[in-house]
Amino acid sequence: MENFRITIGRQYGSGGKEVGRILAQKLGIPFYGKEELMKIAKDQPDYEEVRAFYEEQPVNSLLYAIAMEQGENRTGKVPFRKIRELCGSKSCILIGRCGSYIFREDPSCVKIFIYADMEKKIQWIENQENVSARKAKKLIEKVEEERAQFHKFYTGGNWGNVNDYDLCLDAGVTGTQKAADIIMAYLEKRGFIKHG
Repeated sequence: MENFRITIGRQYGSGGKEVGRILAQKLGIPFYGKEELMKIAKDQPDYEEVRAFYEEQPVNSLLYAIAMEQGENRTGKVPFRKIRELCGSKSCILIGRCGSYIFREDPSCVKIFIYADMEKKIQWIENQENVSARKAKKLIEKVEEERAQFHKFYTGGNWGNVNDYDLCLDAGVTGTQKAADIIMAYLEKRGFIKHG
């Protein structure tokens, strides 16, 4: 099996992170979400330069306006390089962090987006965060707005644009386990893994 990368963009409450964990286990490859990236970054000299990016911290709209006025946005230069170094030499799964953009020209990268309808996302967040449906909906709207701003700030593009992905799955319909199975079948069809 040649080295390949899987990037997973996800709506909040869609189960995208869970799908990534299931895939990493099935494939026996590293999984990089926020916790894993932060653990690696803490020992690096450029920790402060990548911390906000790894944590997908919300982007201040004033900061965004200033960055865009300066012409080409260079804010992602160091974090993008660090992600490429981390993921470039081995098979792995990267959750969020503009992965579909960073590896957009890499033929050995499979770019996936996981979504679900609002009702399913509310149920997921209610269960995961132990909050009311009303609170869950507000959380979803807040986090998704922040993700959209984060993506726009670092890439100039629109978050969740179907053209940026190889495969988009509604995990609200399939569930996380079946979504992972569908992705496995897709990887096999693309020749990244062998049947069995």
